[in-house]
Amino acid sequence: MENSIKAFEESFPGLSMEAGRDGNVVLSGSCRTWEEVVDAGHFAAKLEGVKHVASKLSVNGVPAPRKDYAPYRAQGLEKGKIAETDALVIGAGVTGCAVARELSKTGLKVIVVESLEDVCAGTSKCNNGNIHPGHSVTPGTLKAKLNVKGNSIYTQWAADLGFDLVRCGAMGAINDRRLLPGLMQAYGLAKKNGVPEAEIVDARRALEIEPGFARMGVEKQIVAAIWFPSMGLVEPYQVVLALAENAAQNGVQFMFETTVCGIETENGAVTGALTSKGLISAKYVINCAGLYADDITEMAGDPYFTIHPRKGVIAILDKERKPDFDSICEIYTIEYLKAKPKKNSESKGGGMCITPEGNVLMGPSATEIPDKEDLSTTPEDLEYAMGRGGVKYEDVIRFFAGNRAADYKEDFIIEMSKKVSGFVNVAAIQSPGLAAAPAIAEMAAGIVAEEASRRGEPVGANPSFNPKREKKVEFRKLSRSEQDELVKKDSRYGRVVCRCETITEGEILDTFDSPIPPRSIDAVKRRARAGMGRCQGGFCQIRVMELLAQFLGKDWTEITLKGEGSRILAEANRKGAL
Repeated sequence: MENSIKAFEESFPGLSMEAGRDGNVVLSGSCRTWEEVVDAGHFAAKLEGVKHVASKLSVNGVPAPRKDYAPYRAQGLEKGKIAETDALVIGAGVTGCAVARELSKTGLKVIVVESLEDVCAGTSKCNNGNIHPGHSVTPGTLKAKLNVKGNSIYTQWAADLGFDLVRCGAMGAINDRRLLPGLMQAYGLAKKNGVPEAEIVDARRALEIEPGFARMGVEKQIVAAIWFPSMGLVEPYQVVLALAENAAQNGVQFMFETTVCGIETENGAVTGALTSKGLISAKYVINCAGLYADDITEMAGDPYFTIHPRKGVIAILDKERKPDFDSICEIYTIEYLKAKPKKNSESKGGGMCITPEGNVLMGPSATEIPDKEDLSTTPEDLEYAMGRGGVKYEDVIRFFAGNRAADYKEDFIIEMSKKVSGFVNVAAIQSPGLAAAPAIAEMAAGIVAEEASRRGEPVGANPSFNPKREKKVEFRKLSRSEQDELVKKDSRYGRVVCRCETITEGEILDTFDSPIPPRSIDAVKRRARAGMGRCQGGFCQIRVMELLAQFLGKDWTEITLKGEGSRILAEANRKGAL
């Protein structure tokens, strides 16, 4: 480690690297720019003997913005102990909900706490839904291992949980034989990672697989291609909601707008967590807090890694704009590779894909930022996301930003803390985290089970576990005769609320019949798609608000867009209007 420290400090004069236990290092000092902070972290992570990097680096003496947990601690301490459980999962994104469902197969009592108002309200919702084959991740990493395994489990997940999964495949084509060595290199990487059914195909076979080449008038240019049939597409919010509802059906308790602000330990073992709603005692705490996973492990007294947020901007196009290709496809030319805009080498970013519902997505971009809560969009990020010919800005119906939870090793962290037994980090889950989620959940639950056995308390199985979740009615996908029959049985399915997406009153009311019902306009949107069309809720939001207010027994002015601090109506401006 001595040589690594010397190499770092010579490369970054004025900064220091301190070696800790088990190959973990801490960086400190002041940098000139945020880019230098990130570069220093990545440089340190690649040095011999370095396992994880914790960064205390600042920019011109000013540290990166941090969340203030003091008000939450005061609230929690005032309320005292509120619950006791075996396993406490922090975070209700795809990772947290997948882990919770996996743990619900055991005999453990499980509680999930989430700081936001709903499942899939953070990073998981800001995702293009790619279930990557595993061909573009570094061999030998956890990402590579769990990506391929997770992808293979998705078919069963979709069947059991009732969400849409489209195995569209992915193809990279070339128009020049000089690019064949690169194609072969990509194939070798895919085989090394164990990607199933990956193959190099000639021009004839490529045109058979992908009719988009002919539609685009480029069929004569194609020389060869690499084909990955296991590439899949999902709607991320469908996946997360399905996992959460099935977990709840199997006994998992969910608590929303509940911010973890302290980790309780005793004699080197975790005993629970202090939250903004009070203290929850637990034998095991599983840290799936995404962007804030480093804060949580620091609360546990084991701050051995740092999350640096990487922003991605995605543009959603109107359904009238059809995708260029049926698969996730890219044509690589020598000219394209020379002119390709520079992007973060640690993140895939970019590209065109389509959702199972039929919207083309452009992006995401990949920009390093210091503030985890910065969800602003810039013209440059949008330009990068849209940076493919043939797409017009008037096709865009919405664009948004999400922040990836990257660490400096650029790999998943899934392990028991070396300092606090029972405290499990499931952190730094960025792409391909969605694709890897089933395998991540199995690994995390396995760590808990192993620790329980070590303590002489084997977890056992939940004899009543039911893997199935019934899919709700999707009126827009029914045949005309099926729609007519449904309306005869229940006229509420004949009242269209969202005209853009053909979402009916009956479907919105169905979202209320759930172990995890919606409590905000965006939560209804994630469950029923009302507001996801061209007008983005311009016409239907008022009716959704009315139905939600009736269900919650609240005044219209109490209904929020996405939880605390997002009320839509301030007050009634006419007596008796609401």
